[in-house]
Amino acid sequence: MINNEIVNERQLLVQLSNHDKEAFSIIYNAYAKKLFRYAVKIIKSTEIAEDTVHDIFVKLWDNASSLQIETSLQAYLYKATYFHLMNLIKRGAVQERFVDEVMYSAAQLSHCTEEKVLFKETLKHVQCAIDSLPPQRKLIFEMGRNEGMSHRQIARELDLADSTVNNQIVKALKTIKEHLLISGSVGILLTFVNFFHK
Repeated sequence: MINNEIVNERQLLVQLSNHDKEAFSIIYNAYAKKLFRYAVKIIKSTEIAEDTVHDIFVKLWDNASSLQIETSLQAYLYKATYFHLMNLIKRGAVQERFVDEVMYSAAQLSHCTEEKVLFKETLKHVQCAIDSLPPQRKLIFEMGRNEGMSHRQIARELDLADSTVNNQIVKALKTIKEHLLISGSVGILLTFVNFFHK
């Protein structure tokens, strides 16, 4: 039974290397949902998890002819998903979207008195962290957060390189997260996020 599975997997990979759409569909149907659940456990966001799974399978198809899978296909896909998420976190993409999701979730929960207090307290700590940022970093962060401008739009507006804007926002988010950790508000944020992902 195990030998048959190994043979079948190897056959699938050979077919995939020739860009066989049927082989790709079989692999996608077998692993997409598993990878999605795995990604959600790591980053607690269905949106980012969906994007991640999509990216992993796009890369699998694009690189099919040059793939060198030494472990099982499942292990390869899980590892690829993990490293993809770690790269997102390093670039600040997850933190940025995480903050958006947390604040939206908190707003939805703020109809009860106790929850209003928690929400206001969280906002106060976030604003305190933003106010502590260096002037240019604060300006860049608020242009993105309050005015909804993309990194590229901010770069053009301030005559800066895209990479400079991205780095400043990543640093701003790191400061905010550290401030929330020190203030004890991270627990509040995780409560909101976990509530919305149950």
